[in-house]
Amino acid sequence: MNSLAVERSKAPRRRRPLSTIAAAALTCGLLASGLPAQAAAPTVAAPMRQVYMAPPELTGEPAVGGLLKADLSWTTPMVVPEGGSPSLAFQWTRDGQVIPGATGQTYRATMADYGRVVTAVVTVTYDADSTLTLQARESLRIAAKPRARGFNADNTMDIFARDSAGRLLLYPTDGRGHWQTAQVIGTGWNTFNHLFSPGDFDGDGTVDVMGRDAQGRLFLYQGNGAGGWKKAIQVGQGWQGFTAISGAGDFNGDGTNDLIAKDSSSNLVLYPGNGRGGWLPSYTIGWGWGRFDSIFSVGHFQGRSDLAVAARGPYGNLNVFETPRDGWFERFAGVSVGWGWEALTTIGSGGDFNGDENIDVFAIDRSGSLNMYYGNGADYLANGLPGGYWKGQETVGWGWGGFTAVF
Repeated sequence: MNSLAVERSKAPRRRRPLSTIAAAALTCGLLASGLPAQAAAPTVAAPMRQVYMAPPELTGEPAVGGLLKADLSWTTPMVVPEGGSPSLAFQWTRDGQVIPGATGQTYRATMADYGRVVTAVVTVTYDADSTLTLQARESLRIAAKPRARGFNADNTMDIFARDSAGRLLLYPTDGRGHWQTAQVIGTGWNTFNHLFSPGDFDGDGTVDVMGRDAQGRLFLYQGNGAGGWKKAIQVGQGWQGFTAISGAGDFNGDGTNDLIAKDSSSNLVLYPGNGRGGWLPSYTIGWGWGRFDSIFSVGHFQGRSDLAVAARGPYGNLNVFETPRDGWFERFAGVSVGWGWEALTTIGSGGDFNGDENIDVFAIDRSGSLNMYYGNGADYLANGLPGGYWKGQETVGWGWGGFTAVF
């Protein structure tokens, strides 16, 4: 008996209604249990579980028209204590603001993203009280439309070719490994001794072409996005001393497309574009490039945000040099991705020929056959097998030996 009950036992006894006695007994029981009168026993809740996962990695092509992916293949969500299966929800942001409707694991960058910073956020949910939200490890500035996005507004790879009469032809693809009808898009192009495409160089959202003439003048031919032209403007002079000139994509990460050029001393020079058809200050990014020829951009060749430039060496080796888009190469030695390329007269890249979102390389052999070498980009990153840079090769055209320029 508790103390309260003892004190009450000393008082004079009186008859109390039965209901009063029952209420008193309930009160004594609650007090004896240490709970306040009229309080209900609390419900014991299950402990909140802790969710663990590493942030996603952004892979793909951070450029207008490019496909980005919030890659989780290298990490697995888990919860402690264990139990249940997680659900994943994605959201993409632009300069920190949510992009409406961008809720998939992949996101294709648009012109609205040009020059702006895009990233992804993933939320892992096991139950209402067990969730984790993570931002991707990278935030990527979206570059101007690259060469790989084509010339005729369908966002697929095209190849330019100049014939012996000076006509410039466009060979469009359907984005699935098939050619569409070739088109003559210009005449009088035999005045140029070098032709190439820098992608969108003037920032208007369409792919352009550049040509150098015998006087060393550099001209920009502005594409209109429909397989034709706006106008031609001179954007440089004194370029006759370069033995190689190529588009490099957004090499320095500021969102605009740049050029690389090899000078007579075998130095590799970066000419950053200003996004308006002009230039920022140039500087040397490599030395001893005299041993390489056929220098060309292969975009995001390994399926990640790093940008790559390919060059053929003196023994027929094809090397790839990558940059994290900071204006410098990651490794000056490069990585060999193949041998036996000395038998090919022309090598270049126009983007993804077969529609698997990997950059491919084209090459013309001495018989005039056009061969496509299918890149293995993102798959190589996943499996890391030696020699895994290629899925195979295929002859996709004949009679290309008669062209005086293919790019």
